[in-house]
Amino acid sequence: MLKEMMNSELGQILKTCPMGLALSNEQQKITWVNETFENYLGISADEISGQKIEDLPAVLQPLFTSSSAVHIPANSIRDDQWYMCNQKPVNGNTAHYISDVAPLQALKKERDLLKDELREALAIDEITGMPNKVALFQSLEPAISRSRRYNNLLSIVILRMDNIEQLDELQNARLMIEISHLLNDKVRWADTVGKLSKTDFLMVLPETAGDDAQMLINKLSKNLDSLTLPEELTDDYKMSFTFSHAEWKKGDDLTLLMKKARDALK
Repeated sequence: MLKEMMNSELGQILKTCPMGLALSNEQQKITWVNETFENYLGISADEISGQKIEDLPAVLQPLFTSSSAVHIPANSIRDDQWYMCNQKPVNGNTAHYISDVAPLQALKKERDLLKDELREALAIDEITGMPNKVALFQSLEPAISRSRRYNNLLSIVILRMDNIEQLDELQNARLMIEISHLLNDKVRWADTVGKLSKTDFLMVLPETAGDDAQMLINKLSKNLDSLTLPEELTDDYKMSFTFSHAEWKKGDDLTLLMKKARDALK
């Protein structure tokens, strides 16, 4: 049937259509690929015709088995690529369709970058409503300047949630909201607390010595241990967290002070 098709006008249409098309038989051997398929991957039909799908390079196999977007990393003969794949049975054979969605992936990446930039520009963490990294550093910079000028006490505390990768998006959001409420309730009006990253909270504590920061950590640890977890969390989830603190010393700028606190987390 394929031979007859290739000798027909329909065969020529399939051969040159702008979507990549391949056929495999019941033994999962590739029997034919069109020109678009060849051009997408920078290979000739002779290189893969007659091969079993399972014998193809691992990076190419998802093109013949997946029904979703597939990423093909760049190599010496092709750029980074994304394809939307689909498989359909045809009279005992299987038709494999691939279409180039790299431009859509690029637009999605650009959209995500713009969303991140907008989120930072707004200086608010979108889940908790707390100050984000930009706002926290905008608060920390003048606090350091005051300490440098007047030798005021200043400490920072980092709270890191250690195992949030076990949670899905909704569970993570609910947990972060609960923790943000707890932190806001326990700090003074002069303190600043916010979301430093996906896993970290930062507390900026003016007029606070390192020993007092440690006392706050001890209190917050007990509060977190007794925190009632949201119902959305799985029954077997056990919250795990790590604290660190750093006290400003003469010569510290924002980078050095943050480094001291982050190093203490390790």
